[in-house]
Amino acid sequence: MRILRTDGAGENYADGRLNVLRKMLAHHELKHIYMLHDHKGALTVIWEKQPGTWEKQLVSDAWEFFGEYGIEHKLITFKEL
Repeated sequence: MRILRTDGAGENYADGRLNVLRKMLAHHELKHIYMLHDHKGALTVIWEKQPGTWEKQLVSDAWEFFGEYGIEHKLITFKEL
């Protein structure tokens, strides 16, 4: 699972809360997340295959742990590779 954080200053691949989020989701064995992208608190989750409702809810609950609520779920396309 890749992580990416962007803001007005550019990219930063070593974002602490994304690393914690990745560990939280790995603990629940979510295996089909390709990338977590945090852009100013808005999380985009790019999935390798269509997630179930419970998987989306698990990500939402984990993101809310950080006081953030904006989440968009996408399926991977070739342009993200």
